[in-house]
Amino acid sequence: MLESKLRVAASLLGWAVLYYIATYVSLTLDDPLDHVGFVWFPAGIGVAAFLVNEYRRWPWLLAMFLIGHLIVDFQFSHDIPIALALSVINMAADMATAWLVRRYAQLKDDLQIVLRWIVATLVVSALAAVLGVGGLAMFDNAPFGNLVWVWWGAHVSGVLYLTAVIMGLRGFQLGGSTSSARAMVISVIAFVLMVIGAWLIFDSERLEMAHSQAPWRATWVFAQTAIPIALAVIVAISGGNRLGSLALLCLGAIVIYHSSEGTGPFFLKSLRPGESLMLAQCYLVGTALLIVFLRVFTHSVRPYGRTQAADQEAAFMYRQHIASGRVDWDGPIHEMLGIDREAMSNAAHILGLVHPDDRSSLAALLASGGDMTHLPGATAFRLQSAASRWMGVRATQPTLISDSGGPLLVGTWIIQRGGMS
Repeated sequence: MLESKLRVAASLLGWAVLYYIATYVSLTLDDPLDHVGFVWFPAGIGVAAFLVNEYRRWPWLLAMFLIGHLIVDFQFSHDIPIALALSVINMAADMATAWLVRRYAQLKDDLQIVLRWIVATLVVSALAAVLGVGGLAMFDNAPFGNLVWVWWGAHVSGVLYLTAVIMGLRGFQLGGSTSSARAMVISVIAFVLMVIGAWLIFDSERLEMAHSQAPWRATWVFAQTAIPIALAVIVAISGGNRLGSLALLCLGAIVIYHSSEGTGPFFLKSLRPGESLMLAQCYLVGTALLIVFLRVFTHSVRPYGRTQAADQEAAFMYRQHIASGRVDWDGPIHEMLGIDREAMSNAAHILGLVHPDDRSSLAALLASGGDMTHLPGATAFRLQSAASRWMGVRATQPTLISDSGGPLLVGTWIIQRGGMS
């Protein structure tokens, strides 16, 4: 129990450190005088953290995020009352986005999950922008029309880019995965080429390559930005979600760094300070969404007429020791769910992962005490995976058998891959 609490505390602290780093980097890149900047990476960290963690941990996350934000505000000598109010609005938007995704993406396929995530981000960010900038306009005479779009764009780009990266690095799986040696070699080569190509392309001085006597060069400069996108797509499709997310993170670091230094295709003299960073973020968001949708379609779409039942379900047999509550599985169910092996080896821990509305039905199966007269038939329930997705599961009616170590319940779980939410 103590070890479990320490792991939870370490996890929450890790999220807080990531949030602090993202806030510090955002303000280093663009620390505005009007309290609203073109870059806001903490939004992606916040949404990912609230998606991954259980609701009961949200207050702790909120408190730690606020502390981290205030530390950065002191470091940058911000007006603390205004900064605190704006940070609360931002975090409330992050929580609302995560709640909407978890609430309305249940029992949906991968494509609908992604679409709901995008829609929730766009709508909630707009409401937060109106509320935050409206307050600044009322109490600080800030220009509402100019700043509301900056807030909205920064928040949306932060969520859509960085949440996709974080969830991918944590193993959040869309569709299937490829693990062949050939695919990994291809992905590694594409990764190296992407890093080299992105560095060369975004390190170039655009004005030197687009003289007035050769206007076609400007088009050529922008066309080159498609090269890193294509290579990042190859990495994601061939290497899987984690390597693809790492490629996105490296690409983002290169693009943002050079854009902030005033080089690359997105640094235009006609733009206001900060707008080149917004263009760079739009580029990264487009790349991230392209990879996400390609992962969904390439691994979810089946040829016409092909039976999908076998691909959509996986069965695992279990043996539960009634006296101790220990559960033994015939198969790596913990790997498929992305859950710690120990958690899946204890009936009480398993119940903690079940959706509250479904918990009573499964509890009757796992805590029968050997009384078969009270055992229900097969039951369906939702189980929370490591990425906070509710996976549909059907549990067959278990059989009571005798063993030298005491009575056992033997049954089967059928996990519905296509019913993840």
